[in-house]
Amino acid sequence: MKKVIKVILCLLVCGSLFSFPAFAEEMSNYQLMQELKALKEKTRMLEEKLNKQEKVSTEEISKEAPIRLEGQGLPERVRRIEEKMEQKGVLGKWADKVTLSALMEVGAVYQDVDCKHGNCEADDDQSDISLTTVEIGLGVEVNEWVNLELVYLYEDATFGDEGSVDLDVGTVTIGNTEKFPFYFTAGKMFVPFGALLTHFPDDPLIDQPVTLCFAETSEKAVLVGFEHSGFAVSGYTFNGDMDEEGSNNSIEAFGFDANYTFSREGLFEIMVGGSYISNLADSDGFEDALPVDEIRHYIDGAAGYLHMDYGNFFFDAEYMAALDEFEPNELAEESGDGAEPSVWNIEVGYNWNWGKNLEIALKYAGSDEAEALGFPEDRYGINFNQELFEGVTASVGYLHDEYEDADPDDRDERDTIYGQLAIEF
Repeated sequence: MKKVIKVILCLLVCGSLFSFPAFAEEMSNYQLMQELKALKEKTRMLEEKLNKQEKVSTEEISKEAPIRLEGQGLPERVRRIEEKMEQKGVLGKWADKVTLSALMEVGAVYQDVDCKHGNCEADDDQSDISLTTVEIGLGVEVNEWVNLELVYLYEDATFGDEGSVDLDVGTVTIGNTEKFPFYFTAGKMFVPFGALLTHFPDDPLIDQPVTLCFAETSEKAVLVGFEHSGFAVSGYTFNGDMDEEGSNNSIEAFGFDANYTFSREGLFEIMVGGSYISNLADSDGFEDALPVDEIRHYIDGAAGYLHMDYGNFFFDAEYMAALDEFEPNELAEESGDGAEPSVWNIEVGYNWNWGKNLEIALKYAGSDEAEALGFPEDRYGINFNQELFEGVTASVGYLHDEYEDADPDDRDERDTIYGQLAIEF
C-alpha cells in the first residue's frame, strides 16, 4: 500500500513537470527543491496515518480472537473470528435447551403411637427433624423430537436411617405430541400404575400415602404412549425383580394406563382413568414387605382414579387392588389365608386465595387385607398448604391412623402432627 501511494505521488509529480514545461523552466532550483520537500512531507503524513489504521485494526481483531496471528492475512483472521462466534452461538443454543429443576423439603414430625398390648417398640412419643427430600432434575431438549430426563433423589426417612443419593429417573423420549400423537420412552422410570393423587406431603413417615406404598414401581422399562384431544394411553414392559417360580430371568411384566381429561378453563376440570399391571409384587412396597425372593405366580393388579376441580374446590379419589390372592407364605391376612390386598385414598379440599393461595385438604384413606404390609386400616387427616413466596410452600397437618389386629408392629392407633417447608424451582 505504501509503495502504491509513493508511485502515485511520483507520477503526479512527473506529470506536473511534463505538463508545464514552460513553467518548470521558469522555476528556480530553490523553488523546485521546496516543492519536492512539501510533497515528501505529505507522503510521510499519509504513511503515518495508514500505519495507525492498521495498528488499530490488528488490536481489535486480537481482542475478539486471542489466537496466534503470525503469518495470517486479514481474511484468515476474520474467518477465525467468525468460527469462534459460531461456536459461541452453538453453546448459547444448548443453554436454551437445558432445563434444571430442584426440590428441597425440610420437615418436623411428632408421633404418639399406642400399641395393642403395650409392649411394642413404637409405644411411645417421638419427634424428629429431617431433611426429608432433596431432588435435582435435568431436562435436555436434544431437538424437537428427542428429550432426555435425569432425576437424582435423596430421601431421609423420619425416625429411620439416613438415606442416600440415587438415580430416580433416567429416560430418553422420542416424540413430539404437539406434532404427532405417539411417543416412545426408555430407561429407568416409574411405570404408570395409578395416578397417586394427593395434596398432602408425600415424604416418608410424614405422610406416605397408602396408594403410593401400594403402587409405586420403579423399573428399567420401555413405554409407548399416545396423547391426543385429552386422551392419554400408555403401555410398557420390563423385567421385574420379583420373578415367578420356575420362570427365566426375562422381560415378562407389563402394564398399561389410560385416562381422559376434559376441562373448561376457569370453570371445571375432570380426569378419569384406570391402570393395569401384570405383577403387583414388583411394586416397591411389596418387594420390601414380602419375605420371599420369588412368588408362586404373578399377581396382577388394577387401579381406578378420578380428579375433579370446580372453581376453587377439588376432589380426588383412587382405588387399587390385587386381582388374585397371594400364597399364605408370601402375604397372609389375619385369618392365615392368602391376602388379596386393596387400598384407597379420598381427598377433598378448597383453595382460598387471600393474596397468596392457601390449600385446605381433608383425607380419608385405608386398606383391606393389607395388614401384613403395615398399612393402616383407616386413616383420617387434615392438611394446610400455604404459599409463602413463589416456589416456597409451608405445610402443617394432622393424621390419625387405626390399625388391624394383625399389624406386624402391634400398633393400635397412631397420631401424627407434622410441618414441612418445601422450596422448588
